Amino acid sequence: MTELYNTEILRWTTRIPHQERLVAADVTVTKTSRICGSRISADAHLVLGRIKTFGWEVKACALGQATAAIVGQHAIGLSEAELADIAARFRTMVQTGEANFPEKWKDLALLAPVQDHPGRHGSVMLPFEVFEGIFAAAEKAE
Repeated sequence: MTELYNTEILRWTTRIPHQERLVAADVTVTKTSRICGSRISADAHLVLGRIKTFGWEVKACALGQATAAIVGQHAIGLSEAELADIAARFRTMVQTGEANFPEKWKDLALLAPVQDHPGRHGSVMLPFEVFEGIFAAAEKAE
């Protein structure tokens, strides 16, 4: 467990960006991890298939918070294609422990030790599920 809750991961828990919910949003999504009860509610405004403005409330364990902080720093300008690529790479890392991210997303590799702790997979996947939900809801609304 020590490698899971190392100093660098704990530092990320204090860096969650976009913690103010939007008053007017194109889509609102709430996702809850059925394994641990972590919950994220998010609002987004999209323009030309990219996130223009974004806000969320993250109620998660330290690992979920760290993942939200890392993913959230790239929320503005995020496209569905970029999200799909990074989410697939992250899912692979969670399953295998092998990290393969572009430079922009390299901080996600800090979470590789979660591979050995299946009970934590739901929490670290939650931010990705929220963004996937945002793009799915935006497509439905079109």
